[in-house]
Amino acid sequence: MQYKEFLRRELGEVLPDTLLLPRGFHLVGHVALLTLNSELSQFDKQIGEATLKYDSKIYSVAVRVGPTVGIIRRPAYKLVAGDTDTLTTHVENEVSFRIDPLRLTFSGGNRKERISLPRMVQSHEYVVDMFACVGQFGIHIAKQAGARVTAIEINPEAFKLLEGNIQLNGVQNHMNALFGDCRVVHPVNSADRVVMGYLHDTVEFLPAALDILSSNGGWIHLHATIPEKETKSYCNTISTISHDDGYLSAVHVRKIKHYSPGIVHYVFDIELTIE
Repeated sequence: MQYKEFLRRELGEVLPDTLLLPRGFHLVGHVALLTLNSELSQFDKQIGEATLKYDSKIYSVAVRVGPTVGIIRRPAYKLVAGDTDTLTTHVENEVSFRIDPLRLTFSGGNRKERISLPRMVQSHEYVVDMFACVGQFGIHIAKQAGARVTAIEINPEAFKLLEGNIQLNGVQNHMNALFGDCRVVHPVNSADRVVMGYLHDTVEFLPAALDILSSNGGWIHLHATIPEKETKSYCNTISTISHDDGYLSAVHVRKIKHYSPGIVHYVFDIELTIE
């Protein structure tokens, strides 16, 4: 039975028929993450209790109460039902992550990108993940592509889990973690490929990514959330910054998902060569 239909059956006597119910949820390990509209927020506990019954893998249910904020990417969720211990193990394409999704962001909408990116990477490459969190991109690359990876993370809570996840997935022989602001703490002129999995004002970090990149060029995968109409100007900004650093750039744009009304999550795949 579809989740929406299940909620209607379970809560038909509680919820007015006019309310628009959620079609699904994001499951991270044993934690179900829900987004409810304002009309449903007063029923969040009842919806949470019903959600626990929907899938035996669910032990905790949380509802989004605000946007993800800051460079440490702290999500805003409220636990509404189930186990208060939300530190969990999430398995994705044979990669395991220890994470607390109420304290650290793990986007379900980025799953396809996390799985597909390693297919672009060759085993001989050196990859730097500038915004590693618990290793969402870097560990996939190290494990699936066999490439050498350096992962950088500024959030101490995420960094501790990142170090543990490297060990958990057995990639410690070719993946290491650095703690700090990636604009300051990073390898220099050495990477074949740089991953920039941060969404807000990401282009401001591009000079640091170019500093990380090999002097012979390579690839940068820059994530950003911007209005669709600004895509061309964003590409021009990328090209200008790259040119000022001595690189020629070819920018390929991919749409990941709609992030919010009028705002789209893109990946800008930037191929850089020396002039």
